Amino acid sequence: HLGHGTDERTWRKLCPTGPLVALSTPSTPASKMNDVEINQQIKQMQQFIHQEAAEKASEIKLKADEEFNIEKLRMVEAEKAKIRAEYERKEKQIEVQKRISQSNEVRLGRLRCLKARDDAMQAILAETAAKLPSLTAGSGYASLLEKLILEALIRIDEAKVSVRGVAGQAPAAQKACTAAAAKYKDWAAKNKDAAFASSIEVAWDSSPLAAGIGGVEVSGFGGKISLTNTLQSRLMLAYETRLPKLRAALFA
Repeated sequence: HLGHGTDERTWRKLCPTGPLVALSTPSTPASKMNDVEINQQIKQMQQFIHQEAAEKASEIKLKADEEFNIEKLRMVEAEKAKIRAEYERKEKQIEVQKRISQSNEVRLGRLRCLKARDDAMQAILAETAAKLPSLTAGSGYASLLEKLILEALIRIDEAKVSVRGVAGQAPAAQKACTAAAAKYKDWAAKNKDAAFASSIEVAWDSSPLAAGIGGVEVSGFGGKISLTNTLQSRLMLAYETRLPKLRAALFA
């Protein structure tokens, strides 16, 4: 309640429209104040207090809302930053995976291309090998066989050698061996000395080669060195030495 110590300024603040009337105990002269006036002043005081409380509450709420909005904005921005960082990480990961996939696809494509080329080359080799048996039945095989033996003799470059052919071709191989031995001696007389040429002995080995279509095997230096000069070996030699040209002709 309001007593004798309340000054005029405070009273005017609490009751700006009411008359300046002091509240006191019943023993003072102010006790004769009209009850209506007292109730009116009390209501004015209550209204003032409620107004002050409402303004303070509004101020607190405004500040709280402001702080809430600031904190909410900070949290939203932080989450946005996290989402952007995660998106960038996944985007980079996808890009890396895409590059790896593209690289693997290119590599697999090259491997498929190389395999296709190799298959094509092997098909040509197989097709050519299938034609070798027909060479042994041709009229020029005897001359070819003689040349194969002579070439092997010169490559061995030894005075005492032995020659053996493939199974089923002994008569033709022996005949070609005799002719090739004579030419080998002529070659030795021109390119080696007379003693070497006179010591040449070309023996026929009756044991056939384990496999082969045509051609011979020549051994020298007591059987330590052997040179296989068959149709298959010559085909493979031609295939390997001419492989770059074959590839260029087929795939250029």
